[in-house]
Amino acid sequence: MNLDHNRLLVKVARLYYEQELTQNQIASQLRLSRQKVQRLLSQAKADGIVQITIHPITGAFDSLERDLAKCYGLREALVVESAAFEDQQAVARDVGAAAAQYLLRILQPQDSIVISWGGSLLGMVNTFSANPFRPNFPGLSVIQGLGGLGDPGHEVHAADLTRRLAQALGGTAVLLPAPAVAGTPAARNAILADPFVHRSLEQARSANLAVMGIGAPRQDSILMRAGQIVHWSELQALQQRGAVGDINLRYFNKYGQQIASDLDDRVIGLSLEEIHAINIVIGVAGGAAKLSAILGALRGNLINVLVTDQQTAVSILTSNE
Repeated sequence: MNLDHNRLLVKVARLYYEQELTQNQIASQLRLSRQKVQRLLSQAKADGIVQITIHPITGAFDSLERDLAKCYGLREALVVESAAFEDQQAVARDVGAAAAQYLLRILQPQDSIVISWGGSLLGMVNTFSANPFRPNFPGLSVIQGLGGLGDPGHEVHAADLTRRLAQALGGTAVLLPAPAVAGTPAARNAILADPFVHRSLEQARSANLAVMGIGAPRQDSILMRAGQIVHWSELQALQQRGAVGDINLRYFNKYGQQIASDLDDRVIGLSLEEIHAINIVIGVAGGAAKLSAILGALRGNLINVLVTDQQTAVSILTSNE
């Protein structure tokens, strides 16, 4: 009975969503009542048989995009509508979806992409994963640009994001078999000497695209929730020295200048200088909590493509007046 019922759920869903039959037409074809068809469609969504993804529209804010690109010398800016400026989770999902659309537009076979981690990149990867029409880019590599933070099974873990993005794009995942932060600078140097770590970082340095989340030193950030590898006291010390944000756990001030610290000496991943050397560096971030960090990244020319939301874009341009 359950198997027959599930088959009926799938059949009704396909007729309605793929073949675009009306509920009355489905009821007539399958000899069901219209109310039964409605109940089956509702159950198909509730059971996850039907998953509806709403993608934010890009290109609707041409003037904002042009102004951002001109003001900060960007190759391109993408601005999307988002649910709420103060809701970081919602903004991360929306700008991540826009970043996925941008990647699909510019990606070519044989490209190599280095990625970091975080909520916005999770939004990007989830958008690809939800797409039933999987793109395929022969020879494409997706490279983990920062070691792992916290539980490897966590959805924002850099290794998991790298694997999922490579799978979604039909590419090869290149993982960085190391923690994001070593216990001491000496331990970091020992890890960097490992041939597998060395090879992964070399591939990351030679990538032609980088997709980077932009973080902010906040107590409620994903970094603080990821585990006890980085302590809040360390971020407070960085804040006192002027830190407003980070890319790949490399902290910078409001002018985009890197702040040297003991934490920086323990990070296993690409440096800001190495990321800057990559041809296209896409910064993906938005929301009120990220405004100072995004401004710092723009002022320091740490990125040359920005994907953000409308309210953040307006705030960025207002801050520059």
